[in-house]
Amino acid sequence: MSSALRTVLTDFTRIEGVTGVALISKDGFIIESLIPGGGIDPDALAAMVTTLIGAAQRISEELKFGDLDIVMAEYRNNYLLLEDVGPAYFVVIADRRAVLGRIRFEMKRQRDRIRAAI
Repeated sequence: MSSALRTVLTDFTRIEGVTGVALISKDGFIIESLIPGGGIDPDALAAMVTTLIGAAQRISEELKFGDLDIVMAEYRNNYLLLEDVGPAYFVVIADRRAVLGRIRFEMKRQRDRIRAAI
């Protein structure tokens, strides 16, 4: 992993409540991930993320919602946020301590930095 990409991903893991981040290729493979604890299989995550984003894009086309920005799934104990960053998908996993507005703000603010680091 490039040092620029490592820095961006590490910066996200320092946000309160963020428990993991990943960069996933559009064809469903892990480019890089920082998911401590080993409770999540990065390869399985990559496959599911591409499926979920594909479904969200299809919904957007059917309902004429425009370009996809961020997909967010809320679960009992966690959040999953997905963003298309050009050549890849950026994934943020967070627990309930997270302030979603802060994470969304940082995802949008760091979008170009992530693209440049890939």
